[in-house]
Amino acid sequence: MIVRTFFALLLTAGAAFAAPAPSQPADRDALRQHCTGDYLSFCGDFAPDSAEVRACFKTNKAKLSPGCQAAITSYSKAQKRADLR
Repeated sequence: MIVRTFFALLLTAGAAFAAPAPSQPADRDALRQHCTGDYLSFCGDFAPDSAEVRACFKTNKAKLSPGCQAAITSYSKAQKRADLR
């Protein structure tokens, strides 16, 4: 269980959809805070920060907690803004 928790923290640090731009630490913190439990519940069988986890989060989006859904949305928007720079 400790190993899964460690991997969950790694996942949410780098997480759900792509590597964050260095200027988005708040978005990474939000992912860590709001999505660790969802990762363990729905996607913990997959390696953190993997394509499988990203697909798992997408597949289970409706089941994710509201906080995790909001964190993923915010993170994704920040990524798109960073990509436009």
